[in-house]
Amino acid sequence: MTRFWKLIRGATIADVSVVLATFALLAAFLYPTWSARAFRARVASAIADVDAIGSAARASRTLQGRWPTAAAPGVAPPELSGLAGPEGPFARPGYTLAWTTWEVIDSVEAPPDPGPPAAPGDAPQETAGPRMLPVPRAVGAVGVHSGEESLLAELLEHYGMEASFVVDTVWLLVLPERS
Repeated sequence: MTRFWKLIRGATIADVSVVLATFALLAAFLYPTWSARAFRARVASAIADVDAIGSAARASRTLQGRWPTAAAPGVAPPELSGLAGPEGPFARPGYTLAWTTWEVIDSVEAPPDPGPPAAPGDAPQETAGPRMLPVPRAVGAVGVHSGEESLLAELLEHYGMEASFVVDTVWLLVLPERS
């Protein structure tokens, strides 16, 4: 017989239950630490992936003069093909990344329209105030799709000073128009 079986042969049920209870308590104390470490690693990975996609999209915009085309979640746009593939940041365990663009219309103040010249003897025209002109522009955004609300909340907190928001199970970071 091996040494282990000789040791167990003399143990009572009470001895075995004490050993099992000790292991159960150790597991109960250590599990939150292990799961928190895994969660922190997932958050750090998501932040690194969002930063990588944002940098690549800004570089593409600088080179081509436009944002990359929108793509489905988990799929890299053609302009960001260097980030595609199974090792790329678009599909990870626990979350999926997406790139999207849309057109927005900004309004800028323009000088008032002078109108036709006044005829001699006419009263001067009254102006209604400044005119607003529409200016279309494209906006790019990185999206993180995840059913894990705590991951989305951590991303929202990390990018708090930037334009980001959560809708259902998607967190979006709107990229400013800087290169």
